[in-house]
Amino acid sequence: MSTTTPEILKDYGQRPDCFRKAAGLIRTRCGELDMNEDERIKAAISMTLCELATARHHSVPFECTPFTVDFISTSSGPHSQGECVDALSRSAQFWSSYSGYLREVRMYAQRFFSFISS
Repeated sequence: MSTTTPEILKDYGQRPDCFRKAAGLIRTRCGELDMNEDERIKAAISMTLCELATARHHSVPFECTPFTVDFISTSSGPHSQGECVDALSRSAQFWSSYSGYLREVRMYAQRFFSFISS
């Protein structure tokens, strides 16, 4: 059974606050996310950090603090994104989560944009 992108984003929107806020960012920026790599990276980082927040024995890498959903900064540019992505790459588990969300964000944005455009 296939789930549509709006349903998937709705499912994320019903998760704890962190995932709900991150899904809201994806929905409001679908047009940008489809074209803007920096926005996709920022969204994938935020989703990854939400996942890390659910694990009590893992802490968010210091380099990623500007990307936590409660602190997300509009001034966090590609340089700080690169530092955060580098920090995530030091852990196979963190990297797996990040790369998975990066693929999902692009797919969700494309499908959601197509859905709202039709």
